[in-house]
Amino acid sequence: MVMKDPTLGVLFVDGGEESRTLLSRLGDISGKIRIVDVSKNGLRGWLLMEYGTTEVPLLVTENSILSGVKNIMEFLEKLAR
Repeated sequence: MVMKDPTLGVLFVDGGEESRTLLSRLGDISGKIRIVDVSKNGLRGWLLMEYGTTEVPLLVTENSILSGVKNIMEFLEKLAR
């Protein structure tokens, strides 16, 4: 995946509890992540085709694909150091 803008990555979410929890914990970094709600416009199926999963939250960066609140938060905390 080639990132053409200065974001850290793309965060795929839906209206579920894990997605809401993660979004509430992002704080200042949320402005550096493109957030895509896959529950709209049939994007969940595209997520399965592109990344082999429909599980969200899913963070896709230039070098990584991370799923789950814990993994994503650990990754973002390491970037903040």
